[in-house]
Amino acid sequence: MKSKRVYLKPRGSSELVPWEEIAVDAPEVGRKTPLVDAQFVALDVETTGNAPFLVLEIGAERFRLDGTLSFFDTLVDCRAPINPYARKRHHIDRSMLIGAPEFKDARRAFLRFAQAAVLVEHSHDAFDTWLVGRGLESPLEHPIVDTTALARLVLDLPKGQTPGLAHLVEVLGVDVTPAHAALDDARATAKVFRALIARARSALGWETVGDVIEALPRPVIDRTPGASRRVRAAAGPQSQGARARTAPPRSGAQAATPRATSQGPSGRRGRSSRRRRSGSSGSPGGSRA
Repeated sequence: MKSKRVYLKPRGSSELVPWEEIAVDAPEVGRKTPLVDAQFVALDVETTGNAPFLVLEIGAERFRLDGTLSFFDTLVDCRAPINPYARKRHHIDRSMLIGAPEFKDARRAFLRFAQAAVLVEHSHDAFDTWLVGRGLESPLEHPIVDTTALARLVLDLPKGQTPGLAHLVEVLGVDVTPAHAALDDARATAKVFRALIARARSALGWETVGDVIEALPRPVIDRTPGASRRVRAAAGPQSQGARARTAPPRSGAQAATPRATSQGPSGRRGRSSRRRRSGSSGSPGGSRA
């Protein structure tokens, strides 16, 4: 049976945009794939700002090290309340979501867009890719690179420091303007990634996707209900606020269930739409650069 057609709603658009799948002319990426041959997808999301942090917007740029290939941009019809602080940051209100696709449809289109690519996010706790993968029967299989960890290594930043996207844009001299929109920040993340990888290839001799992945281990975070409370109780007063460390991530489920593609604290203090923002103007989902 042919799947139903998906319509996206890019931010700022009053009309729905038919999702036209882009032919991906790339083999499945792996650890041995040369960086110059790999395709990447920089991802950013905006959320309700309230647990369980439902997705309001997905923005992404598909690119190679030598330039942009295409964009993905849509609001998401989420019927949950939006945290006032989050709304002040990302400027998404309920009226903007009218007619936008549901999360399952927006994600289905995004996963087709991101096929055979390395996912890149600016999120020290793998939050964006976790949100996208939540609810799937199996975890995302893409290699995933976090630009905060990449920046700490390449720029020799103090251990534990989480550099904001706007800060990295300034330090690296990247030509983007700070913003609080998913596509804008995905584009900024892509530019920051390219700048950092250029330095890493020169200074560290990285040549393959595996060189990057092996140097940047992903955090293993427990996002099952009550995880933060269990860790604090087990660790005692000396370790208040410590993150739980568990076995490798399992497959995901909707927010109301404990299954998730990667796991971490469910109680997230001060989590609004997302932190860190920087970017430039965007294009409708699927448009060519």
